[in-house]
Amino acid sequence: MTRFQTLPGFPRRTVLLVFLPLAVGCASVFHGTRQRVEIFTDPPGATATAGDQKVTTPGALRLLRKEKNIAIRIEKPGFTPKTVALERRTSGLVWLNVVGIASGAIGGAYAGEATSGRSDWGALGNMGTGAVAGAALVPGIGFWTDFQNGAAYRLEPARIVVRLDPAVSSVALESPE
Repeated sequence: MTRFQTLPGFPRRTVLLVFLPLAVGCASVFHGTRQRVEIFTDPPGATATAGDQKVTTPGALRLLRKEKNIAIRIEKPGFTPKTVALERRTSGLVWLNVVGIASGAIGGAYAGEATSGRSDWGALGNMGTGAVAGAALVPGIGFWTDFQNGAAYRLEPARIVVRLDPAVSSVALESPE
């Protein structure tokens, strides 16, 4: 009876431990759930506020990528306040989860063979099932993770430059009598 070998010299657990982390979500790993948005104003020294975060310009806010409607309010005494709306878009990094198809297939095949209870070529049926399941589950889990925690998105613009206009006082608007 021929025993089906997974990879020469590699125990199944080692192979599974190598491939399983690929299911965590590529965007989550590479750029996280928060994004740094830089804010510059002319003149400097304005206060930029988004939610509960405030920064004096020039400065940066670390905003959650998951939020749909983010508006940054920029204020400075003596100047007209301005609001900048950020747009949430899908990040290209989320597509790295497709790499999980191959790793999921390999990891699933090993798991299928390990659970077959057979030591001959009859284990191939379970390996095929495991490979298909792994190829679907690993990238699926990665995509789900990235979209649920917000890492699948990017906020635009990531750099804001605003010229503040001097406020027009009501005294200046009155006409002389």
